Amino acid sequence: MKLELTHKNLFESSEGGILLAIDGASKGMEGNLARNFARLNPDVWEEIEYEITYPMALGTAKVFEILSDIDCKYKFCFIASTLNHLDVLSDHEKLKVQSSAFRQVLSLAESRGVRSIATAVMVGGWRLELCMAYAKMVETYTNAIELSSAVPRVNIYTMAQKEFEQLINFTMENYPNAEVSGKSARVA
Repeated sequence: MKLELTHKNLFESSEGGILLAIDGASKGMEGNLARNFARLNPDVWEEIEYEITYPMALGTAKVFEILSDIDCKYKFCFIASTLNHLDVLSDHEKLKVQSSAFRQVLSLAESRGVRSIATAVMVGGWRLELCMAYAKMVETYTNAIELSSAVPRVNIYTMAQKEFEQLINFTMENYPNAEVSGKSARVA
């Protein structure tokens, strides 16, 4: 079990599952990464869209097994309802939404035997401050591994050099036991 930060394109990842965000209020309100995933994997996305039951409550997550006869490098796709285009939420409420969905993803992954998940920092449609969102993900992950030894490895990908440097600096300042090297950091 570990949480790692990597400077690389999320879609170049090789984990068993990928975490994508949507606004669960209605179909067609995916986040940018989900839309990119849909362009790269149209057959997979069509199946997932067909299976999602709307509305999907804010702060919840679902897992979809990707059929082996469909060409996709991931075996599972985790959909988190963390985007909210209607209500105005405080940063505290946004972090609760993010944490709830992320914890559900970890639980769903455990129940399916998923060993690794690729994701981006879950800043949400509200654009939570990057380091604040990252810290909440680290906290949620740390709490999860205290309760279970079957929590999957999570790799948080960031492609922008500036964001990666910001997160590395934040990691070194706030997580003294983190292992930082070149293009990655192991946090928990």
